Amino acid sequence: MSMKRNLVAFRPGRLARAIALSTVVGGAMAGLPAQAADPLVGVTQNLYEDGALDRYLAEAEQGDIFSQYVLGHMYCNGKMVDQDYRQGMRWYRAAAEAGYAPSQLALGTMYYAGQGVEADEDEAVRWFRKAAKKGYARAQSNLAAIYLGGGNDYAKALHWYREAVLGGHERSRYYLAMMYARGLGMDSPDYIAAYALLDPLVRDGDESSAELLAEFEDDMSADELAEARAFAEGPQTRERMVATLD
Repeated sequence: MSMKRNLVAFRPGRLARAIALSTVVGGAMAGLPAQAADPLVGVTQNLYEDGALDRYLAEAEQGDIFSQYVLGHMYCNGKMVDQDYRQGMRWYRAAAEAGYAPSQLALGTMYYAGQGVEADEDEAVRWFRKAAKKGYARAQSNLAAIYLGGGNDYAKALHWYREAVLGGHERSRYYLAMMYARGLGMDSPDYIAAYALLDPLVRDGDESSAELLAEFEDDMSADELAEARAFAEGPQTRERMVATLD
């Protein structure tokens, strides 16, 4: 089984309906599985071919960052080895400390989930922030979710969801749209921006996005609807999105 160059989205939690990493619902924190359970970033070959484990171990011991990352995945998921979160964390940490953003994300998620270590949200935030500052959109989304949920820091949540959206993290469009639609962290709701964010998701058949759009669409003026629809029908360039979100 070959692993392609992508990451499967985190299973959504809930904030009214959904939040990517953690959120407050009726005052309770809702967590989700560690990044270690997801397919790897940057893998185009079969990880589990004969001799792969020995090769990755040798390369990781010599300081190869990607091999360290792969070993972290193997140990956390019990691939070719017995599942061992502590060993997985050891190798994820080696690559994370060398600056590899996917490992920083994985390490932060293990701290958040308490896998191989006592749960520590502050450490999770620290590692997510390192990856987020490198432009890693998934880490930006996770960081935003923590600030929106337990942190209740709307300004930071807006910033990092916005960065994640501009970086191509599609599911963050919903969470950012929710903040714009409900005026979280701003003086008043911005329905035009919320509509622009949700429209591609609604067109793709996402039910939660359609429900959120229905909450405020009737409250939009004719001019607001016209402006939002004009944006939605045009090219979805980064420049146009930046202008809409400002």
